Order: sequence, then structure tokens, then C-alpha cells
Amino acid sequence: MAQERRSLTSAISQVPNVAADQVRAFVTQEQASERPVAAPTPPKQAKQDTKSHTLESSNKSRPKRKGSRLQPVGLIPVTVRLRPEIAGALKRASLERQLEGEEIFSQQDLVESALEPWLRDEGFLS
Repeated sequence: MAQERRSLTSAISQVPNVAADQVRAFVTQEQASERPVAAPTPPKQAKQDTKSHTLESSNKSRPKRKGSRLQPVGLIPVTVRLRPEIAGALKRASLERQLEGEEIFSQQDLVESALEPWLRDEGFLS
């Protein structure tokens, strides 16, 4: 017997005796007061500078941007492809640090701790 597929939106609206906002907050693991609210953004002006920049010159002249007002909740899955020697070294570092009882040992934590300083230095993270 095949069941009819329906969207999450339609399923949320059909939960009896519960407000749709409460169901949505439960599904997205947010508290009602913690839900991000988009702030109005001013209209963007067209760029007048049409010069092309090289990667090296754009790193030095990149303006520091403020972070987005919307902050995602939880972790965002990101997929990257690594050369075999880097992937192997990351796995080995993770396992050895776990065996040694280090606080930071998961591959995720190791990658985050390596990327965060670089992103700060380059002005992508405040």
C-alpha cells in the first residue's frame, strides 16, 4: 500500500490541538522567542568601479563586513573534497587525539579550529 506523500508545510498545518507556530518551532528545534527575524535591508547601489581585481589585491582591499543579522540554528552540513593524504592525515589526527584524551579530537572540531583563524584574518568572520 502506497502512502500519499505530502509536504512538511501541509503536515504542520494538520496537527490537531497545536498551533502551527509551535509545531514549526519543534520541527526546526527553535524556541519561539529565538526565531531569527530578517531585518529590512537597504537597497544596494550599483558598483561604479569596474576594474577587475586579482586574488592577491582583493585580499588586501577587501572591506570588513558585518555578519548577517540572521544566525542559523545548529550546524550546517558542508561537503568538501580533500586530497587522499590530507583526508588521511585528518583522520589520523582525529583518532590519535581521541586516544590521547584531547578535548578537541573530532574531524569537525579540528577543521573548525583550523579554518576559524584564517577566516578571521581574511575578514570573513568577525
